[in-house]
Amino acid sequence: MYNKRMSQYFENDKTLQDKPQILSFQINGKSYRLHSNSGVFSKDKLDTGTRILLETVLKEENRPSSVLDLGCGIGPVGIVCQKEWDARVTMIDINEKAVELAKKNIVENHVQAHVFCQDGVCEGQFECILLNPPIRTGKKVIYRLFDECLEHLENDGRFWLVMRKQHGAQSAIQYLEEKGCAVRKVNRDKGFWVFAAQKKSIA
Repeated sequence: MYNKRMSQYFENDKTLQDKPQILSFQINGKSYRLHSNSGVFSKDKLDTGTRILLETVLKEENRPSSVLDLGCGIGPVGIVCQKEWDARVTMIDINEKAVELAKKNIVENHVQAHVFCQDGVCEGQFECILLNPPIRTGKKVIYRLFDECLEHLENDGRFWLVMRKQHGAQSAIQYLEEKGCAVRKVNRDKGFWVFAAQKKSIA
């Protein structure tokens, strides 16, 4: 029996039927409403890993001035960070539909951010970088994104990641340490690990 391959959220599948919906959630006592649609990451709700990452970072960070939300999807991380910290926020995703939705969500949630549709980080330096890695792309792509994040991380900045243990969290920590980072495990919740990497000369 032939089964059509399902589209992935990191692909630009023009054949998907539009199914617009509203995604609502609360973080740190504030309510958010985001436009969502088919073909984007976690289209129905704020995924658990992203929620745990956000809740952890909001407790740990002291209002960084510049933030990169890599793999932003429809924008929950960047929008929350801008609302909480009034930071200069850059959001990047490879999915064209997600980027268009993120731009719409920025306006409707009354925040300011720059959003780009591209594969990875090309320019800029950031005090705080956040990534919920696209696990299904494979280790080669994910570690390339790690390298780009470290290249664009300010010397005193922190690179935040959330990953499940069974999806390679320990291997990711080892990779970052081999790249010269000090890595601190900050939170474990519901099978997810949240960890922060800093350049060793500063950490």
